[in-house]
Amino acid sequence: MFRMKTILLVAAIVMVVSVFNLPAVGMPAVVDLAGEWHGDSRFTGISYDEYLQKKVHAGKVAIVLKFSKDGKVSGSLGGAEFNGSVAEAHRGWFWHLLGNQTNFIIEGKLVGAVAAGSDAAARPLKMPITFAGGQITGGVFAVYPIKYPYPFLDLCLNR
Repeated sequence: MFRMKTILLVAAIVMVVSVFNLPAVGMPAVVDLAGEWHGDSRFTGISYDEYLQKKVHAGKVAIVLKFSKDGKVSGSLGGAEFNGSVAEAHRGWFWHLLGNQTNFIIEGKLVGAVAAGSDAAARPLKMPITFAGGQITGGVFAVYPIKYPYPFLDLCLNR
């Protein structure tokens, strides 16, 4: 009896979470991002230590994102290149009702130094982005083990 109740409870939770993550009507799809996007942003370091120790001369870096229709992402942040990056829908209608406006999340790796003096090691990254009004906005976060993702760039890109 206990086992059956547990199975039913888990099934109900899975169904509720699935419904909350359904896309909202009228939300853009990954295919809408297809093409090349450009912009620049102020870079101060890819980690908190680089920022505090001022290892990197703060300055603007060029950003180029190239989206294919299947969601694969390539391009560059300054001197670093994206590797194995993919864009997918981020959260559903319920989360948008609660105020989370990011449409997509890009996950992958950044390889190379973004700017002179910055760490050139390959880093996992996450980029929650919003596509609205013909523009992409969002942020770039370096993902470190056992730490909160570190935000190091803001995005504002145009075609």
